[in-house]
Amino acid sequence: MKISRIPTGIDSLDPILQGGLPSGSLILLLGEIGAGDSEFVLTSSARLLMGQIKQSNGITMPKKICYISFTRSKEDIVKEIALSFPDYHKILDCKIPKNEFEFKDFSDSYFARSFIPATWRSSSSTPLSFESLRWNEEQKNLVETLIDYLDKNAAGSVVIIDSLTALTQYCLERMEWNDLILFLRGLQKASKMWDGLVYAILSEGIFDNSKQEEISECMDGVMVFEWEKMGPSQRKRIMYLKKFRGVLPGLCEDNIVNFETQISPLKGFEVSNVKRVRGR
Repeated sequence: MKISRIPTGIDSLDPILQGGLPSGSLILLLGEIGAGDSEFVLTSSARLLMGQIKQSNGITMPKKICYISFTRSKEDIVKEIALSFPDYHKILDCKIPKNEFEFKDFSDSYFARSFIPATWRSSSSTPLSFESLRWNEEQKNLVETLIDYLDKNAAGSVVIIDSLTALTQYCLERMEWNDLILFLRGLQKASKMWDGLVYAILSEGIFDNSKQEEISECMDGVMVFEWEKMGPSQRKRIMYLKKFRGVLPGLCEDNIVNFETQISPLKGFEVSNVKRVRGR
């Protein structure tokens, strides 16, 4: 059976992962606030789009990168990238016209049935009219539209769902918890057919532990981003793989416990140190 891997693009991490992550994986990025989950996907996106990674035996490059947001506009995200990682912003800015990096903004749909005014939620510059205030088909059912978008774009691509937290909160207003879990299991199954990577970012501590574990159980991999206390006033970022089919056994064999990480404007997210089992 031929097994392919898609690089993360982070050169301090990919060699440890034998070149990247198994294609066809649904990956939960579970993170404490500011611990590096968003920076991980932005750095990965920019590095993959730089075109400096050679496609070798068993290593596959994605066709494109799809960034999906439910509460933030494209302009907001681009501005954040420009402020945090100026060099990466230039790369993404060049790739957007070539359709190698695609934003999908679902914020109009997300807020459509809420009390949030249309002037706040819309990123469109089109003047408001009576007709524009009508719900279109996309606004009527966000989940169905998300499924349709993924079916058309996810094959062979890296997909970033920038807030599974927001999507889960949206769904729980409209469906039972078991239906949400069924959707996530379907997403995990479909990811095998698409044969790319799907990253979904979930904020740590928003849902109770049992629900968080149920979400994790639907995933092929769970990458955890945390702050580790070094002393009364010092903290450092760490990342570890809580589970990952086809990846975790290799890390266990190498006695790897977690990764110390750092974020800089020049390089973005990177692994600064690999922590192994003491004495091995």
